[in-house]
Amino acid sequence: MEQSEEELLNKLIILFVFDKMDIALDEKTVISICYTQNNWMMPLYCMDAIQKLVKTNLLHQMSRGREKLYSLTPDGRICLANFYSRIPESLRQEISEYVKKNRMSFKRQQEYMHTYYKNKDGTYTVWLRIVEPSSTLMDLKFVVANNKTAKSIHENWEKKAASIYLILHDQLIE
Repeated sequence: MEQSEEELLNKLIILFVFDKMDIALDEKTVISICYTQNNWMMPLYCMDAIQKLVKTNLLHQMSRGREKLYSLTPDGRICLANFYSRIPESLRQEISEYVKKNRMSFKRQQEYMHTYYKNKDGTYTVWLRIVEPSSTLMDLKFVVANNKTAKSIHENWEKKAASIYLILHDQLIE
């Protein structure tokens, strides 16, 4: 069965995004990049392209807990190199600029996990993690007195996770 030009372009866009991002991404993030924020393709086409690229070994699927992450395979890089010119130059430039501006934000969203919840005694537990596709680098839970403090920590985690990890590491490894 032959694929349409649109289906081929969608697959190439996905491969190009993964190539430029150079990190593992979950499906929700890919849809956010390709549709919600840029309208390069519809979510259904995005999900379909990801599944077909996994089946043909152009994307690798791995699990992190209940979450599935995807990354570009060596075959995917070769395929992209062979068909790179089929992506309009203006779209390649748009994708490249978008990734350059937003890559670290997406990386932090996926690697710096954070949540908080209320305990029975009225205090709040804040749960902060730094995760990579195959392992957890840091898992920290602590109790704070009120919702305002928990919310503040929650909102600041993505900005400060790397420096907090470094401080803890340096203090513990003397």
